[in-house]
Amino acid sequence: MNSPNTHGMRPADIVLFLFGQRGAIERIAATRHAWIVGAILVLSAGISRNYDHLDLLRQPQWFIGPFTASMVSICFIYLWISWPLRLQDAGRYWRQFGTFLVLAWMTAPCAWLYGIPVESMTDILTATKWNIAFLAIVALWRVAIMVRAVSVLTETSWLRALPLVLAPAALEAMLGSMFQGLSLVGIMGGIRLPPETQLLVKAAQVTTTTSFGLFIVMVLGTFAIKGVAQRPLSREASAGSRMLLPVSILMLLTWVAIALPWQPQVANRHRLQTLLNEEDYPGAVAFASGKQRGDFPPHHRLPPEPTVRFPLKLLLILPESAPEWLRQEWVGNLIESRITQSWRFNAEEFAELRPRYPEIAETVTRHADGLRRRAKSLKSEEAHWLLNFEAEQKPPANPPPP
Repeated sequence: MNSPNTHGMRPADIVLFLFGQRGAIERIAATRHAWIVGAILVLSAGISRNYDHLDLLRQPQWFIGPFTASMVSICFIYLWISWPLRLQDAGRYWRQFGTFLVLAWMTAPCAWLYGIPVESMTDILTATKWNIAFLAIVALWRVAIMVRAVSVLTETSWLRALPLVLAPAALEAMLGSMFQGLSLVGIMGGIRLPPETQLLVKAAQVTTTTSFGLFIVMVLGTFAIKGVAQRPLSREASAGSRMLLPVSILMLLTWVAIALPWQPQVANRHRLQTLLNEEDYPGAVAFASGKQRGDFPPHHRLPPEPTVRFPLKLLLILPESAPEWLRQEWVGNLIESRITQSWRFNAEEFAELRPRYPEIAETVTRHADGLRRRAKSLKSEEAHWLLNFEAEQKPPANPPPP
């Protein structure tokens, strides 16, 4: 006979589970269709993460990514913990995996924290700091829930469950941060990253180092602290509350409602980026010229962003009748791209740009003059920039005959 705690899941258990309540953990493990609720919560978390920068109708990574990443991550952690806990001896192995998967999916509401639109509340650097803090909070919160759930369901101590769950999670965090840091830095030399990107690189480096140390400690803890599962992760299946599915769907629809006002702006940005990726510059100019700046997300740069090579042709074909806001935005992005990146103007580009956009050549030249004045204290990327700039401004040694 089931204990009172192992009756079907109730709507309140969605919240109680996030705080490690024993009864909620037991009831979720015992509910036949809890995976449906978990999947709906994963969808809601995907919306909360991405509603202000992904076109939810045209960019399916908002739901493909979370499900794919969770399946890989959860399978890895489950395989890691199953041998030390002897889960294969405690009960049906793959049924326990299904329960573990559901428990991990039920932590998805932790990611609702990402839905706070900090980018629209403050400057980009401060918003980046907040997002890093949210990432740390959510990661630690989810690990704590899974440690508690494994401990409760297998009837092992939390000290035994902690290194088993945290070791593979730390390894995943280390590898993810390592590749994220490399992708942010890029493979090209002489690049001076924007402040917010520098912060992300530094955070990735700290996370990589911290996760590696944590992984080593947790592996040692795995061998130092003994204990095997006294009960399987799964429980005898029972039906959940009839209100469970409507409540979870309501949560999903709430995030859909939150996302809707943002989506027209995000869709416009995605459309413009698509035209640029296809190198349809006349189409991109026509599309952007027919919009106002308020038709694009205010907290994101207008594509093409300064962190990529700005196509010079985009400004050369921009008509005189184009909106002033568009001219200023693209000129600003081009100037920042040419100052912060390793791609430089050459003499021909200067000659072509100067009549229509004198501020571009003047700003880049002033930047070069400023670097020359403090030549002895230049950083390596600044010296590299100045070296390239001066080399490209020199006329060819053997000019072609007239």
